[in-house]
Amino acid sequence: MKTCLSKPMYMPGILLVILFGLFTVNANAINLMFLSKEAPARNFSDADWQYLNNAIDHSLANVADGTAYDWQNPTSPASGRIEMLESIDRNGIPCRRVRLLNNYDQLKGVTEFVFCRQADGEWKVAQ
Repeated sequence: MKTCLSKPMYMPGILLVILFGLFTVNANAINLMFLSKEAPARNFSDADWQYLNNAIDHSLANVADGTAYDWQNPTSPASGRIEMLESIDRNGIPCRRVRLLNNYDQLKGVTEFVFCRQADGEWKVAQ
C-alpha cells in the first residue's frame, strides 16, 4: 500500500477551505490545524512528509491498537508518533482511529483522524 502526501501550500483561510474541499482525502490527509502558523508540519520538508507518510502507512498496516509507532527524519528536526487508538467497523468497512503527534524543533502538534480501508486497499480519512 503506497500513499502520497505532498507538502501543503499555505494560503489565506477561506481559499484554503475551498481548495481542500475539492480534493479526495487519503490516508496522509492534512487536518487544517496542520496549516496554522504554529504547526510543526508547516516547517516539514518534502523528505519530512515522506517519513510521515511511511509512518502512517506502516502504522495502519502493522501497529496494534493501544500502541504507537515513532518516526524521525535523521536529517532534520522533524519527528512524531502515530498512536493507534482503536479499530472500528463502519458499515462493514474496517476503520482505525489514529492520533498523530508531530514535532519540529520546539513546535508540537496533535490531531486525530479515522482512516477507513477502501476496497482497493488504500486508507482514506473518513468523512
